[in-house]
Amino acid sequence: MRIAVLSDIHGNIHALEAVEKDIKENSIDRIFCLGDIINFGAHPKETLDWTRENCDIVIKGEHDIFVADPDEVFLSNPFAIKAADWTYDQLSEEDFDYIRSLENFYEERNFILTHDEPSIPGTYHFLTSLRDAKETFTCFENRFCFYGHTHLQIVFVKKNKEVFSEKSEKYHFSEEEQFLISAGSVGQPRDKDPRAGYVIVDTEERYIQLRRVKYNVEKAARDIINAGLPEVFANILKMKKD
Repeated sequence: MRIAVLSDIHGNIHALEAVEKDIKENSIDRIFCLGDIINFGAHPKETLDWTRENCDIVIKGEHDIFVADPDEVFLSNPFAIKAADWTYDQLSEEDFDYIRSLENFYEERNFILTHDEPSIPGTYHFLTSLRDAKETFTCFENRFCFYGHTHLQIVFVKKNKEVFSEKSEKYHFSEEEQFLISAGSVGQPRDKDPRAGYVIVDTEERYIQLRRVKYNVEKAARDIINAGLPEVFANILKMKKD
């Protein structure tokens, strides 16, 4: 089975459409979405509709919750709050009902899906360190735990009692290994690589692949500005490594 794992789309339809094309070219069987479908970007309705129509499993992130039910989540970033107010006006009551219907955690025999910290969903902790990964591995027995929120692509591997961070773009795994995988961000990467990010896992050929896909970043940034959203979200899209 080939699974595509998407997270943190953040209303960026241009990035999402490029990822959709890449998914189709890679013969994916299932699509998982790890939340933060909306906010920051200029096309929340389009990204929400796409997710609802194309993803096999969808969970919600804090920005989805904040737009639909602002009293349920605390956000302190004034730019995120301003963007959420604008995003709210673009959506319908049916959209809010859909967001409210989503869980923030999903589990199968081999998989756990969560938006943030897998051991305590809803804390919105950024799981990026090896120390945190070692602690989190003690909290689940499933083969794969996929999470978002970090806007970074990270693969932590537990083999026997050893835990390490795997840096390769395509990692071929063995039967005894267990994984914590941060899927990165489709619509707002934070690693100074402007390409859209997502993850493919092939359970038959046994590999994890960190995918990056080019898209029209300038158009996405321009749409943010033209919508009157905070310019910071347009500038983040264009960040590159020195």
